[in-house]
Amino acid sequence: MSVLLKEMPYYACWFARCKLLGQRRPLQSVIFITDRCNLKCKHCNVVMEGPYASTMTYDEVRGHLQFSYDAGSRIVDFEGGEPQLWRDRVKGADLNSLIDLAREIGFFSTTVTTNAQQPITARSDLVWVSIDGLEAEHDYQRGPGTFSKAMRHIDEATHPNMNVNMTVTAHNWRDFTGVAKLVRDHPKLKRLSFSFYVPYEDRGLVVPAEVRAEITATAGALKQAGYPIMNSQAGMKLMRDPKSFADKRACWISNFVRSDGTRVMHCPGQDAGVCDECGFGMGPEMSLLFRLHPEMVLAGLKVRG
Repeated sequence: MSVLLKEMPYYACWFARCKLLGQRRPLQSVIFITDRCNLKCKHCNVVMEGPYASTMTYDEVRGHLQFSYDAGSRIVDFEGGEPQLWRDRVKGADLNSLIDLAREIGFFSTTVTTNAQQPITARSDLVWVSIDGLEAEHDYQRGPGTFSKAMRHIDEATHPNMNVNMTVTAHNWRDFTGVAKLVRDHPKLKRLSFSFYVPYEDRGLVVPAEVRAEITATAGALKQAGYPIMNSQAGMKLMRDPKSFADKRACWISNFVRSDGTRVMHCPGQDAGVCDECGFGMGPEMSLLFRLHPEMVLAGLKVRG
């Protein structure tokens, strides 16, 4: 918490510049350092293969980190593809080299999102492991044997702040409570965050409105009962209908860098035209953050703490 107290003046200044002066400065950056992956998941729209695949060099990542930091960002999430596969053999660098670089530049917090198909060695402040259902459903979306391998690597990991994120689809939504129980009962896992599938490609995975309502109600009840669900109660209510907060979206709080080096100063879903069907859990949370909703602010402090 002492570290957070040192960071609070920056957050207060950021909020004042954005809220009072109307500036649009990111607070979080999502950098897709590679398209390469060891899986080909049914709901993924990121992974490329063959001549279309891109992987950043160490120096390219450095440039994007510095750009994002100068733009205002202080939190960075390294994603892929599978970020733990990233290497720059010329520089002799791996993912932890990028985490160290981000801290050297001045980022307050680093995050890695992984499918955990290899040992979890990232030294980031937070690790998010993608678990998309219990064994049968997870393996349906991500491939045979992927659930058991991910759980084994979670069991073996020593990282102190490991969490699960679940993408809820039309196929796996019945497993939501089971995944919440798994996270609650596992000694190595701290919390669960969830999103609904965003229809960039496969519309067959879109979660119907009535199921969204059921899942958010279930998640709200589980959170009330003490389950470690990160999504705020207010945010989950907004997730039921993404049009309900269309005039209050603050998705510019995150900037994105694609693996080919393209920089986007807002959620890529805006360019794809899927905002009205968005299920990204952080979408409503960013809206609440910009309104200083106390539940959202408290949730953010707990994650960092």
